[in-house]
Amino acid sequence: MAAKKENVNLTYDALWFKIFMDSLDIKFYGKEIFISSGLAGNQSVFMQMLGNIGGYARTTDFDKDIDIVIISDKMLDNFKSGIKDSFIQMLEDKINGSNTPYRKLKFTTENLLLETLKTRANGRIRTNTKDLKDEKNTIELNALITQAIERDELMLGMIKRYRDSVKDVQQAIF
Repeated sequence: MAAKKENVNLTYDALWFKIFMDSLDIKFYGKEIFISSGLAGNQSVFMQMLGNIGGYARTTDFDKDIDIVIISDKMLDNFKSGIKDSFIQMLEDKINGSNTPYRKLKFTTENLLLETLKTRANGRIRTNTKDLKDEKNTIELNALITQAIERDELMLGMIKRYRDSVKDVQQAIF
C-alpha cells in the first residue's frame, strides 16, 4: 500500500524556511529560473545578471522545467503581512498536484540573490587579485585571471545598477 501524500499548506514561515535552506547552496548554471512579479528594480538588468552566471531566466510559462523560483521581496513581505498573492497560491496548488515535479523546486528571494552574487564576485576578485601576484604565472594565465576579475567587476556594476534602478523607481513614485 502506498503512503498517503501529505498536502502542503504554504505558510509564510514554511516558505521562508524553504528559502533559507535552499539559498545556502543554489547552483544557477544551466538551470531554468522563474522570476515572480514585483521586482523592486529593473527586470532586464536582473535577468542579465542571471544570464551572466549561466541561468535561463523567465517571467512567464511556469512549467515543470523550472528548477529555481526567485520570489520578489515585495511579494514575500506582503505574504508575511498576510496577503497571499495568486502566484503563491498557484505554487501551493502545483506542489499539491498528483505526481508533481514541483516539490523539488529551489527557492530564493530577490535580495538574497543579489547578496549571493555580490559576495561571490567580491570573493573571486580577492582571490584572483592575490593569484595575479604569483611570480610563477605565465602571461597567458595572468590574462585569464584579469578577464575573470573584469567579469566579476562587471557583475558588481550590474548589482549596483539594479539597486540604483530601485532608487529611481522609488523616487518616481514620490
